[in-house]
This record gives sequence, structure tokens and C-alpha cells, in this order.
Amino acid sequence: MVFVKFLAAIALIVSTAWVIANPGFESALAVLGSISALASTFIIGKRRAERAQHQSVSQSSVGVQAGGNVSIGDAGKDKHDR
Repeated sequence: MVFVKFLAAIALIVSTAWVIANPGFESALAVLGSISALASTFIIGKRRAERAQHQSVSQSSVGVQAGGNVSIGDAGKDKHDR
């Protein structure tokens, strides 16, 4: 992800230089595109950090961790089966 952020920052610098050297519609769109690419790398990075899970159990316990809804004690019953 750091490499993508680096490339987006380089694209922003180059496109900003382009809009200064040759103002126009294409160069302005390049600046907007590189700004949105750089902003999206930070948004995606935050989402990945939020998805992390942490679990602590005692020494005599067994931990079960799943990425979705978990019901314990309803063996054989699935709310989604109809």
C-alpha cells in the first residue's frame, strides 16, 4: 500500500507541474484524478485497519473467531435456511 501511495503522490506532483506549465482541461483532470487516487489510498488503509479482529481467551479456554455472525448453542439451526 505504501508503494501505491508513493505512486499517487508522484502523479499528483507531475500533474500539478503539468497544469502550471500548460493550463487546460486535460491537465486539470489529471490533477483531480491524482488527488482522488491519493485520497482513496488513505480511505482504503483505514478500512483495512478497522477489519482487524482481536481475541483474548484464558489458558483453559478455546477461542473461536469468525468474520461474520456466530451463534453458539443453536447447533443445526440456521436462521438463513428456509
